[in-house]
Amino acid sequence: MNHHLVVVRPFGVHQKGDVITDAATIASILASPNADHVVRIPAPKEV
Repeated sequence: MNHHLVVVRPFGVHQKGDVITDAATIASILASPNADHVVRIPAPKEV
């Protein structure tokens, strides 16, 4: 299942509430110390 990230605590250029959808950015964030600043949500299904 694909996921997006929602920022729960601001970091870098990202503000609380931002939705991150780029796969490379998601992988980079999840592999960084900022991983605890986001939560995963399911990506919407494509029609």
